[in-house]
Amino acid sequence: MKVNRALIADDHVIVREGLKSIIKDICPFMQVDEAINGGQVFDFVKRSDYDILVLDVNMPDTDAITLITNILAYKEESRILVFSMNEEHLYAKRFFKLGVLGYLDKESGAEEIRKALETVLTDKLYMSENLRRGYLDDMVAAHQENPFQSLSNRELQIAKYLLKGYSSTQIKDTLNLHSSTVGTHKIRTFEKLKIRNVFELRELANLYQLDLSKI
Repeated sequence: MKVNRALIADDHVIVREGLKSIIKDICPFMQVDEAINGGQVFDFVKRSDYDILVLDVNMPDTDAITLITNILAYKEESRILVFSMNEEHLYAKRFFKLGVLGYLDKESGAEEIRKALETVLTDKLYMSENLRRGYLDDMVAAHQENPFQSLSNRELQIAKYLLKGYSSTQIKDTLNLHSSTVGTHKIRTFEKLKIRNVFELRELANLYQLDLSKI
């Protein structure tokens, strides 16, 4: 795993040191920056590229929703792992819908923290088993029939490349389309599937066992 730089944001030094220790254990040569509030986080993000951002969402003088929204608007490929003491069933889905890749309870043990970090570092989604079950139950209730059958061939292509982790620019280049055309198909795909982001697209594809090799 080739990694270079991480950012840990938490206003408690003991938490930052603990996370840094686990990150260094996973990636010994990773450079780790530290922040104590949202303003510092965004300053770091503007100056450097990070392989992972571990963000406490309860830092002083920090609106977590606005901070994450701004980070992903500035660098849409950012891998964000939220580290929080808030009840996951009440808050996690809100952050996933913004585009974070993971939500981790601060009560988690070292092995679970390590698993979450490794998962997000490889561009995969991390959530606890309880949260995943709850999320899938909600999606089953909302989609009784396979919603992918409602997509056109082009919309299925767009969905396939989004599921593969392609950015809008990469999809444009791969399919030789105008950027506005990609954007329009993406919006229509999300509307037909009744989803709001790529996270929900991935969960829906897993739920209906979408075979990308056949698209």
